[in-house]
Amino acid sequence: MILRVALALLVLFGHAHGETLVALAPADDARKAIAIGPGGEVYEPDGAGSWVRTRRIATATTLAIAGRAGGEVVAAGGGVVYRLAANGWSALRLAQQGQAVMSPGSRAVGAVGRQLYALDRLKGGEPEKLGIAPSAVLAIGSGKSIVIATANGVHRVDRGTVQKLAGAPANARRFVDDRWVLLDTGAFDLRAGKPTAWPAGAKVSAAIALDDKLYAVASIGGGSELITVAGTKLDRAPITGAAGAAVGIVVDRAGRAVVAFADGQLFVRAGETWTATRVRDALPAAKPGPAPATSR
Repeated sequence: MILRVALALLVLFGHAHGETLVALAPADDARKAIAIGPGGEVYEPDGAGSWVRTRRIATATTLAIAGRAGGEVVAAGGGVVYRLAANGWSALRLAQQGQAVMSPGSRAVGAVGRQLYALDRLKGGEPEKLGIAPSAVLAIGSGKSIVIATANGVHRVDRGTVQKLAGAPANARRFVDDRWVLLDTGAFDLRAGKPTAWPAGAKVSAAIALDDKLYAVASIGGGSELITVAGTKLDRAPITGAAGAAVGIVVDRAGRAVVAFADGQLFVRAGETWTATRVRDALPAAKPGPAPATSR
């Protein structure tokens, strides 16, 4: 009851976060990526180069990660996974108790404790169960298969079979997909079992994988760079005019890219040129009167 009332108030009045961002939900066309704010603010592309918030919707917990499942936008934070619909966010109940975790990317999956769940398929009205981990899941990466971090190491889950990955970094906590792990010192390729070191002084805060390549955004020397890792080869390119902490990146097969920063800025690449824009609000006027009714 308390959660429903809180959500109703947030939907009516919105979070007081301002135009800040925590994630980008991926898309096949980078120009259609959706920017997400910490309170569930949704900034959608308007087709003219801007990202605009037009819906007064919110989440009951602070978001930290976004992805897609079956083409739908999903996000998670505070132990809750949400799905975005036309009328706002809805919380997905994965289990009766426990804190949920979710993988990023275009094939997001969730977990509570040891149990893994599909976020794009229902069975008996609830998210379908995908398998059981050997111990509580701390982090997830997903693609054609699923990789999980537990207190006992990194495991791959494929069609219900769980296999521990020998040689995987023990401190893996940030998966990009089922192949790439982000570490403070570099990227680790689970498929090849090899690390690639970041450039000196680089602090990577966002990444995405596409067609066997890893694209990461790093703060280096007061600016930002796009780092591309293919195998163990690393290429660097400046993001002109960008600085600060990136919270999301989307790259598509046409070579376009969108990078979101925590301060609400978005940098869009077409060809070799980066263009800066900023998310903005264009919300309908708040309706007077009491908050929406909630069921008991």
